[in-house]
Amino acid sequence: MTATPPPPPRQPLSGRTWLTLLAAVVAVAALLGGGYLLNRSLDDRATAGSAEPDSGGDLGGDFAADGGFDFGDAGAIAVTPTAALPTCAGYPPAVDSAGRQHSYEAPNAIDGDLTTAWRCAGTQGQRLSMSFVCGVHLTSVGVDPGYDKVDADGSDRFAQNRKVTRVVWTFDDGSSVEQQLRPERGIQTMPVETTTRTATMTVAETVDGQPVTSRDGKAGAPFNDVTSVSEVRFAALSADGTDPCAQ
Repeated sequence: MTATPPPPPRQPLSGRTWLTLLAAVVAVAALLGGGYLLNRSLDDRATAGSAEPDSGGDLGGDFAADGGFDFGDAGAIAVTPTAALPTCAGYPPAVDSAGRQHSYEAPNAIDGDLTTAWRCAGTQGQRLSMSFVCGVHLTSVGVDPGYDKVDADGSDRFAQNRKVTRVVWTFDDGSSVEQQLRPERGIQTMPVETTTRTATMTVAETVDGQPVTSRDGKAGAPFNDVTSVSEVRFAALSADGTDPCAQ
């Protein structure tokens, strides 16, 4: 019986063969990694798309749901008027769904609380004059153009009340400027450049409120015979980041 000769020894892989194999491994790893990243990206997008909206809503533009303010200038700070005087008669207090009484006096517009409001009868022409301790160089004005409140029973007072869509600002030097507003809750700002001690806001246009329904199904008629503004805010230049009227 003739013995089977042993197989010839394998030749070592050439450098070119090693490079080819290495390139193939890298290509497979890239495909796998790319697929992982693509799936991760799609998962992230799906998660972002299905997230619950912010309770304040995406207000966009120049204002934020939490009442944040666009100062309009790097050297500006928020400044608060010391007085707010309306031309309309005070609106009587009312009781909300939880039995709490609320007033609608002019100082509510500068109290820093978006859930309070200044309210007057009528649909336009209401005027609110706000004054500062000293002359300030204003860089931005802002308005929350309605009654930005949701009652304890879920009734949306912003939807139910009229919304302001245009105001006219007048300053000490007699200059005036119009501000267009979207009928959406939250502070909406506009840049200005003027030095003044008083700023007067005149309501020029409003839109109707809508019927609302509470969480337990109770319907509420719109309040279209009154106009409300939850908040008015200002920014002014400051040399050192402190109240310009205290310098």
